[in-house]
Amino acid sequence: MYIRSLKIENLRAFNKARIDLLYPGRPRSDGFEGVEPWPPRLPNVNIMLGTNGSGKSTILAAAALVILAPIISSSGYRPYALIRRSNRGKIKVAKLEAELALHEQDGAAQARGAEVREMLETIVARRGDTEQIQNKEVFGAIWDKMYREINPAFLLVGYGATRRVESAAAEDIGTLQRPRSLRYTRVTSLFEGHFALRPLNYWLPQLQRRNKGLYKQVVRLIDRLTPSDISFEGKMVKGKGEYLFTHRTVSLPFGALSDGYKAYIGWVADLLFHLTSGQTGDVKLTDSRGIVLVDEIDLHIHPAWQRTIVPKLARTLKNLQFIFTTHSPLVVGTLERVNILAVERGRTGLATIKRPDEEIFGLSADQILRSDTFGLDSTRDVNFQAELNQISRDASAGKPGAAVELMRQAAIGQGGSIKAADAPPEWLKKLSQ
Repeated sequence: MYIRSLKIENLRAFNKARIDLLYPGRPRSDGFEGVEPWPPRLPNVNIMLGTNGSGKSTILAAAALVILAPIISSSGYRPYALIRRSNRGKIKVAKLEAELALHEQDGAAQARGAEVREMLETIVARRGDTEQIQNKEVFGAIWDKMYREINPAFLLVGYGATRRVESAAAEDIGTLQRPRSLRYTRVTSLFEGHFALRPLNYWLPQLQRRNKGLYKQVVRLIDRLTPSDISFEGKMVKGKGEYLFTHRTVSLPFGALSDGYKAYIGWVADLLFHLTSGQTGDVKLTDSRGIVLVDEIDLHIHPAWQRTIVPKLARTLKNLQFIFTTHSPLVVGTLERVNILAVERGRTGLATIKRPDEEIFGLSADQILRSDTFGLDSTRDVNFQAELNQISRDASAGKPGAAVELMRQAAIGQGGSIKAADAPPEWLKKLSQ
């Protein structure tokens, strides 16, 4: 299952919006006719950009809500402030629509080279102070698998920005075993804060006993998806029930890893758990199709790792459709404009979604931050930039030494001011004459 397009109406910051999304094998027609380059380098990646509060997280929640509405509404989730507020207070309904592409994994009778398309619609209605989810019921045998817990059909997994995974010593088994629909637990962190993901030691030993082939695939995938200075062989600390990772040459239990490693490995391991759910026999996990939503993909991630994380995920799990949000220009710089959707809020407070007009791939982080995509006029400290602007005005007015000072500070920052007493280099003297 993939999302072809998503329509949002009167949901939080959105009045009306339509998003056409990339997924593996998507035809260029129906939304991408004029978009270059084609085909994309990473045809399974969509990334949302925008300032805090622009509506990026709302898009992820909308995607989960429209597909899993009947399951989410029966899992104890209570909608809160989903319907857009207006000054007149007359908006009572938010509407979501999704066009899906289904596959054999979902039980669709897929002809060679053809897509099976289905439409889903969900309504969020306000009555008094209460909001309720009202899905438009779909019929047909194909949808029966949606209501069965343990099967690979209709795979949708989502991770909110407050996602976390506990080490073996602190894991809350009671929370993990709390009665919830499995399909809802796959997206719970998009709707509920601080929801604990499944730690490896909670499910991987069971998989090892049940299906050694799948277990070996999981170990290889974790090792492949982690940074080059981390390795994983599936070994556990003796008597502790916690898995070991090798950081450079030092073996560390999962709980002793840095927050960045734990945050990333935690959700990747949770994703692999869901890829194995319902699988039997000799199945290749990298052939799995489905949708993966991740809020703040760069969460706790070092800049060096941000430059590789999305391409590595996309190429390793090439049959999954990824929908990410980020604030990182380093993450954005690994993508082309076809992968990017900028979410902006205008003066009225309403959000719009569009693809950048300029190509992004290959630009430096500074260039990306100062492009229309991020919209910064400078990446320098605000106060330092103000001082630099003043020196520039002094130089334009012919103030002695201002041009040299401007070039010093523009080149090496405050160090130019600290070393102002030093004689300028010969090349700088010539340029300032």
